[in-house]
Order: sequence, then structure tokens, then C-alpha cells
Amino acid sequence: MLLRILFLVVSACIGITGYSRALDAEQWAVFETSFTSSVKYRNAFTEMEVNVVFRQGEKQWKVPAFWTGDKNWTVRFAPPFQGKYTYRVECTDKANSGLNGKEQTLSVAAYKGDNQLLKHGFVQVSPDKGYFTHEDGTPFLWLADTWWKCLCKRMTWVGFQELTADRKAKGFNVVQIVCGPYPDENFFAPSLENEGGQPYLANDMSVVNPKYFDYADRRFRHLVDAGIVPAIVGAWGRGDCNSMEKFGAVNIKRHWRYLIARYSAYPVFWILAGEIADETKWGKGPWAEVAKYVREIDPYKHPLTCHTGQGRRGAEGDEYLIDYDMVGGNHDEREAVANGTLNLLTSAIAKKPAMPVLCGETCYEGHMQQGFGDVQRHILWRNMLSGAAGHTYGAAGVWHAGVEGDHGNWGAWDRQPYDWTTWKQG
Repeated sequence: MLLRILFLVVSACIGITGYSRALDAEQWAVFETSFTSSVKYRNAFTEMEVNVVFRQGEKQWKVPAFWTGDKNWTVRFAPPFQGKYTYRVECTDKANSGLNGKEQTLSVAAYKGDNQLLKHGFVQVSPDKGYFTHEDGTPFLWLADTWWKCLCKRMTWVGFQELTADRKAKGFNVVQIVCGPYPDENFFAPSLENEGGQPYLANDMSVVNPKYFDYADRRFRHLVDAGIVPAIVGAWGRGDCNSMEKFGAVNIKRHWRYLIARYSAYPVFWILAGEIADETKWGKGPWAEVAKYVREIDPYKHPLTCHTGQGRRGAEGDEYLIDYDMVGGNHDEREAVANGTLNLLTSAIAKKPAMPVLCGETCYEGHMQQGFGDVQRHILWRNMLSGAAGHTYGAAGVWHAGVEGDHGNWGAWDRQPYDWTTWKQG
């Protein structure tokens, strides 16, 4: 019994692979620690903000903490350097003694594991702004799969592990996945739940459900452990599923703060939202306000983009809020391979300022019963040989986590489904 208790204590201290809870940590691995509020708030999620400031010499990282329920707040920090750090919790309620703490210390050693994402450091834009590299300069070629809805309960935990293993074996190293309001389905449809329920328990996203994100954590961690970078999409913006219209910038920014607090200590890419106005890329419109906020509070400055059809404008005076330019293609296989579609990519590559450019969605394989293997290979090689910094693939069944009896996707023709394909078929 004593050995069992000792095992549990040690396990609680070290956490799972790459996620340390001890006072000592490894470079780029997640150090996690928690704080207890001295005050019980009616809705801590909306009434206050908590940050933990980590320092090493002149360097400083202001890391948002996230509410986990009751009086508890947690911070995750991936130390970019080895050596000694100090850290201190602080919150907007200066009278809260539990969340305005004394300075503590953290000792960081070299990473000892073999996960390439942690071994080489976070992915960033290369110095010449043409492609992606790890922090240590190792090149990173974006090869993504599209799993928009794979945090929902249609995709079981067992299925998620099976799909991860399949994609890892096929060479994918990025997964585009929505963590927030989904496209196509009602914002609070029961089918969007995971093992912990809905992500939010109020129609204006003002009441967060930490249990949902606890289970999302498990999936994101599994991707990272497999060497796959999550490209996290915060919301959707198309006319029939317009998150900005439904929730407003204030609530979407709070949602993004929670995502950054939960996941910025992982190797990630950010995709602000799906199918939003192109003007966001040059600092115009309501989504630009959210993009500025994400750039401001992300302590690691992970590469940020938005999912739109066209590339950036390249006009004098534009305020660029993206680090890499994601352009679209066409789901009609004939248009997807046409020169006009290729021009979306090549014209974006030619624009200034320079940044990595890639196609983030086009002609998913089997989607609407077309776009099969020869088309997929044509699009991939055409884009890569034209200067793309990577490519995103998608397959019917997989992107919407389709299962028998619940297809998870609705089309533009009186809400008829695009596909009945299941994710296993995909």
C-alpha cells in the first residue's frame, strides 16, 4: 500500500510524457502548476484574468492562466531556454491573496526525450520569411490533414488514437482542428459534445465548461506526443455559421484567451477562424480586432493565420496580422486543377511583405464523390513546385468525423449532407 501511495505521489509530480508538474522542468516541455483563489467568484471565467509572469534575466513571458473550476487556476509554460527562472502569479483582483503570490523559482534542464517537436523547439517562420523552421533552425515542411470536427464525441477517444496512428504512418505532421464553434452544425448541437459535454454552458459563451477542455487536452497532447502539430481553429465565420455575428468580439476574444492559456505551451499553429473575410489579413473588420488580441497575449508568438479564400492584398499601409498566408482552392475538381486556382497561390507568394504561403483547403478527396487520388497528387505537386511552404489535404468522412447514423456535415442544397462517408472509410 505504501508503494502504491508513493507511486501516485510521484506520478502526480511528473505528469505524462513531456508535461512536468515538478519544480524542475525540461526545455520546451510543458511545466504545469496551479494556484488557489482566496475568493469564490460567481463566474471566475468572466470576472477576472490571471497571468503568471516568468522571467529569466531580462527576458519575460506573461502567460495567461486558465480557470479549471471552483477556486482553481492552472498555468502551462514551455521554457524556451535552459537555466533558472522566477515566476509570480498575478490577477486583476489585487485583493485576492491567493492569485497575487510571492515569487517562486524554476530550474530548467535540457530536453531528454526523442520527440522532434520538443527536441528542436516550436515551429516558427524562417528568417527569410519563405517557409517554416523549428526554433533551432531545423526546417519544417507543413503537411496537414483536416480534422475540423474531430474533438466531438462522434470521434471516440479510441478512434482518435487510431486516426492519429494512421496519419502519422502516412507522414502528416500537422492537423487542422476546430476547438470552438463548428461549421455546418448548430453552435450548441448535442453532437458537438465530447466526453466532458459542451465547451460552453451559456449561449453567449460566457460560462466555460473546463471538463470539455480537459478531454480536448488529452487529444491535443496525443497529437503532440505523436509528433503532429495541432493547427487550432478558434471559430468559424461563414454566413450560415457566423460566430462573430452570434457571439461578438468580446466573447470570441475571451474564448481565444482560454485557448492560448490551455495550448500555447504546446507546439501549435493558430488559425484565427474558418471562412472569414479576406480583409482580416490586412487589419480590417471585426475579426482583425480578435487577431490583434491573439498576437498581443500569446507569450510565444506562434504563427497565426486565418482561413480565407484569397491571399493578402499587398497594398501600401496594410496592417498585417498574419504570419503565414493560407489561401483556398475549390471543391470542384475541375476548378481545383485550373490555372485560375493556382494563381491564388502564386500571386500570394509574389506579394510583400514575404511570408510562407500554402493552400489550407481545396478539393477534399472523395468530397461530393470526386477529387480522388490523381487529382490530389496533381494539386499537391503543382502547389509545391510553385513555391508553397506546405500543403493541407482533406478527406470526406475525416474532416467531419462522420460515423454510421451521424454524418456530421450539411450542404448548401436544403441542408442535404455533402457525404455519408465515415471517417474510417475516409
